[in-house]
Amino acid sequence: MRLCIVYDTRREHGATKRIVEWMAEEAGRMGVQVDVRRPWEVEDFNYDFFIVGSPVYWEKPMATIIGFLADHSGELAGRKVAVFIVCLANVFGKLTSGYVKKRYLDPLIRRVSGVLVASTALKGWVRKADAKQEENCRKWVRKVIEEAST
Repeated sequence: MRLCIVYDTRREHGATKRIVEWMAEEAGRMGVQVDVRRPWEVEDFNYDFFIVGSPVYWEKPMATIIGFLADHSGELAGRKVAVFIVCLANVFGKLTSGYVKKRYLDPLIRRVSGVLVASTALKGWVRKADAKQEENCRKWVRKVIEEAST
């Protein structure tokens, strides 16, 4: 099984990049062949499924990720896709879950032309990696791979 994780970030040593590394590690442990790409690096769409994600800056996902989903709707049509965002709004717990979905996840979900397998919002951090988020991230990727395998 082949997986392409597509993401973008403004911080090369930030939460989004680390989360993507955890995803790739976990998928690799499950025997999945993983390629990690930025939107402009994806030239091949011959994957079994895609995970596409973005951090949230200034109250929205990155335009490069929204553009990737929109510009490549033809290539992604019929393919299994999961989306994620990384934001700090989750620190407020369930009170903000509806807002996070509507404001941050839905702009990605609306542009998925393939089969949406899963979506999630992961909690980011500013300075120190959050071990709880590593656990959540790895668990989510296992679930995505199981769903994409069926």
